[in-house]
Amino acid sequence: MRAEPAAKAREQKSGATGSRTSLAQRFRAYLGHHRQNARDSLLRLLSAPVQSAMTLLVIAIALALPGMLYMGVINIQALSGSIDTSARMTVFLQPDADKADIDALMSRLQAGTGLASVTYISRDQALEQFRESSGFGEVLTLLDENPLPPVLILEPESIADADAGFLETLQGELETNPLVDDVVLDMRWLQRLQGLMAISQRLVLAMAAILGLGVLLVMGNTIRLAIENRREEILVVKLIGGTNGYVRRPFLYSGFWFGLLGGLLAWLMVWAGIFLIREPVAGLASLYQNPFSLIGPDLRQLSLLLAVGALLGLAGSWLAVAQLLHKIEPE
Repeated sequence: MRAEPAAKAREQKSGATGSRTSLAQRFRAYLGHHRQNARDSLLRLLSAPVQSAMTLLVIAIALALPGMLYMGVINIQALSGSIDTSARMTVFLQPDADKADIDALMSRLQAGTGLASVTYISRDQALEQFRESSGFGEVLTLLDENPLPPVLILEPESIADADAGFLETLQGELETNPLVDDVVLDMRWLQRLQGLMAISQRLVLAMAAILGLGVLLVMGNTIRLAIENRREEILVVKLIGGTNGYVRRPFLYSGFWFGLLGGLLAWLMVWAGIFLIREPVAGLASLYQNPFSLIGPDLRQLSLLLAVGALLGLAGSWLAVAQLLHKIEPE
């Protein structure tokens, strides 16, 4: 009698172990099926190189166009930063202004709020800077007198102060000062550039959305043709008990590979475009004495293109499969 409980306990333990083994085996089989589908889908894509290359080129061009615009915006922002990103005011003083009066004006400006710095450039310093930057050193030596006025450079503590109208108010006050000949507010070009950058960013987003829709349509059409070509195979799989999820999986992997490889090709296209114009842009920048060089897409942009391409490929495949798969049923 004592042997019966022990036998039952062994049977229960053996059943639990078998259940755990069954779950582990099913999970391994599930992963193995995914690996097999991923491999077979890639091999099927490579087995039709011409058709696959045409589809990849369409996807790559659709992804590369907004990518190039995005890199253009990044490079323009970098160029504006290398020139001057400060919203500063240049105050041209009267050529015969007394140094004591100038010092008094500087002290009053420095004592106020909203200015980070007040820099004084004398007439001699201005002439020397102009000589170095203009390349007219020999011509300037022929002048009887220095034609340049003394200058004050005013820089606000932040761009927010400038946007709030602080510099405009200060400009109006300085223009009424008898020591001041003219006031130039250098931030207006920066504000215009920021406005253009905002428009460019919206344009990139709009183009990315439109071309992303194009990728979805291309992928949907490609997977739809693949489903029609494999209709008989799908019917056989369903006849022997294959579920819609089982049938759907290889087509989703096909869309994934198309999108991923299309993103990689788009990244190479963007790099090729940057490479083609990098030298002419550097030569143009050197004419303006600026060491600017075009920035190419880095690993972050590569990851973004790969992720977007893969997601669009999966989404297009899912839409095509969801639309057609339920219509293919064995009679």
